[in-house]
Amino acid sequence: MKFKIFLSSNQQEFENEREFVKREIEQDYVLNRFFEVFSFEETSASGKTPVELYSHEVVNSDVYIGLIGSDYGNISESGISATEYEYNLFNKAHNDVLIFLKDVKFREDNVNTFIEKIKDEHSYQTFKDKYELYFEVRRSLCDFLEKNLINYRAYDSELLLDSSCDDVDMEAVEMFFNSVDYSPIKNLRDEKGLVNALSTINAGEYYNGEFKLNVAGALFFAKDLSKFNIPHEVKMVHFFDDSGFKKFEKNVSNTSLIKVLKECEEFFFKHTRHISEVKGFHRYTSHEYPFNAIREALVNALAHRDYTISSASVNFYIYPDRIEVKSPGRLKYPLNIYNFEENEPIHRNANICNIFSNTIYMEHVGRGIKQMRDLMKNHGLDEPDFFENNDFFKVVFKSNYILNYSNGLNDRQIKFLRSEKSQITISQYQKMFNVSRNTAIRDLNKLEEENFVIKSKNGRINIFKIISDVGIK
Repeated sequence: MKFKIFLSSNQQEFENEREFVKREIEQDYVLNRFFEVFSFEETSASGKTPVELYSHEVVNSDVYIGLIGSDYGNISESGISATEYEYNLFNKAHNDVLIFLKDVKFREDNVNTFIEKIKDEHSYQTFKDKYELYFEVRRSLCDFLEKNLINYRAYDSELLLDSSCDDVDMEAVEMFFNSVDYSPIKNLRDEKGLVNALSTINAGEYYNGEFKLNVAGALFFAKDLSKFNIPHEVKMVHFFDDSGFKKFEKNVSNTSLIKVLKECEEFFFKHTRHISEVKGFHRYTSHEYPFNAIREALVNALAHRDYTISSASVNFYIYPDRIEVKSPGRLKYPLNIYNFEENEPIHRNANICNIFSNTIYMEHVGRGIKQMRDLMKNHGLDEPDFFENNDFFKVVFKSNYILNYSNGLNDRQIKFLRSEKSQITISQYQKMFNVSRNTAIRDLNKLEEENFVIKSKNGRINIFKIISDVGIK
């Protein structure tokens, strides 16, 4: 059951603010689980007069939010405005009144009188625009929740009452403790046993004498996450072309978090390029991207995704010129892509983050973005780009492989290296690009000189095979 909010104001003066506050509450990960906003504007015909309708709604609401500006509004038969009438009705039966005064240069006399009346019974906050208003509204509503939900559990701490020790995947447990770099935690399992170790890291607890996993514990250690209906899926796709229309290879995983990170790592090294250079008598190999930067983005996506968006997955997409990591859920208010590095971290799933923080995968809580930027720069690449679109947060890592290692190659050579072909003959190359034999030989010999292909013979036919660790896939 949700708490009902009654939003009261002069409708014409606060049309934009009312719409904005309602929308933001409905889209807020925390607030939308506990509050619903009554909107007079969206109410369908019910046979009641407007006065009867909002009178019924206001006395049956749990929280009153009043917006006061410069205009008092039309005076009704009761001798006061609708806003003051609604305030009086609510105030007789409830105490959770939240008043917000807009910073304006002029107020009508009736407005000032109304404010003086409110001062005797309630405090109020001031605001300049709809963004500052919502910041104050959200803070007040969170205070309301803290007061009224003493026993509330965050989603990732909710106990799964149909779980037991039999649901624990010992392979996932082994992988987790092998990734722990803090000795007191690493030794817990041997010193206290499995159940006590899982309880200590807050992966579950005893309930009526039996151990139960919580949501975070299931995400890390459950054999079968589908049993608990937890929305957890990671989609890995390697696209053949830049547009993303032609898929090269796809893998979908909904296994435990440490396991899925390992699967992502294998997918990454399978579908991205190792770059080799020969200097003197030595061959030097580096990778197209710094994997630790990609892994940081994947950990953030898994740890901070919005589990209320159950129909979406975490996406790990590899394109010829970039990698995208996309997760369901916007940044938590008041963070946005312009200020999220300047603020203290705000965790959507604090329990998941706390368990991750025991491992090498989340060593520096709050420093992940800076770490991604530094790793990319130190690798000679552009810093990652961050995007927030609708209900998703996305990180984009761009490659400069073609610029650095393909200078001098023409479009035909690059298209061949990016194709699904692993090898080609001269005649096949002629047919593929409709060029003369001399042009095909010249293109393929250049690729051999640059260490993109290796030439072998099958009888009298030359075969040019793409070298797996340097080809542009």
